[in-house]
Amino acid sequence: MLNRKNLLLAFPILSFVYFAGAIVVAGFFYPGYNHITQFISELGATGAPHGDYVNYLGFIPTELFILAFVLTCFSVIPKTKKSITGLAFIAVYGLTLGIAAFFPCDFECQPVEPTMSHQIHMLSAFPGYLCGIISIFILSSDSSLYGQSKVFKIISIAIGGLCIYAFLNLDPDSNFVGAYQRALEVLMYSWFIYFAFCLRQSLPNN
Repeated sequence: MLNRKNLLLAFPILSFVYFAGAIVVAGFFYPGYNHITQFISELGATGAPHGDYVNYLGFIPTELFILAFVLTCFSVIPKTKKSITGLAFIAVYGLTLGIAAFFPCDFECQPVEPTMSHQIHMLSAFPGYLCGIISIFILSSDSSLYGQSKVFKIISIAIGGLCIYAFLNLDPDSNFVGAYQRALEVLMYSWFIYFAFCLRQSLPNN
């Protein structure tokens, strides 16, 4: 039977695998789609092949796993101001990207006259990424966690710095925007899983 210690790792891993699988499958069925040059959101954009399936069966379940991860962390983590705030930022990351899936961007995510759905999408997605990045720095600065491990803090700062670099390169006009977005996702998920592993290790066996 899965207990909370196992769920700590299971939820972020499931979210990442599910998300990556949805992107690969959707990209395969999108003629001419390029993972290096195009946003992930274009897979679920208005007018994209199977866009509704990508959003409702791909992206939204992914964020539900993230929210389940946050709830599991909250049930076991020491309740400090930093830990609660950090988890809240991860929750906002999951919620805003879920909202972005409910409100897809316009076709190819670069409209001349953006619709309301497109505007909501953009106002959700980019702040959502920023909240996810902020959560890394907040949670890694909480000295009540992980036995004040210097290694954890160093790795977290390094991953957080790389996330900032990738985020700042999410330029729609860039020929590598898809690569930077995917790098950002991989980095953030890597940290979520690493955080879950460290938190899991700090918990008693019973």
